[in-house]
Amino acid sequence: MKAGAVLAVAVGVGAALCVSGCGEQPQTATQRKVDATAYSGSTVSGFTEPGWKAGDKISWESQMRERNKGQNEYGR
Repeated sequence: MKAGAVLAVAVGVGAALCVSGCGEQPQTATQRKVDATAYSGSTVSGFTEPGWKAGDKISWESQMRERNKGQNEYGR
């Protein structure tokens, strides 16, 4: 093959590779993920407040109110 033909093939292959990366893949979920409620808690003790038991919605809401008070700039 001549050098011009090799260059043309190389450019054609390079262009095909560049264009093939531009296609968008479908982003459909294969299964539905059901999330747990926020107050159901974690099983890892490092992520929970000491003395709090998982599933206690009332104490979780109370703890969130206290945390929010600490993040309020007007209350500081």
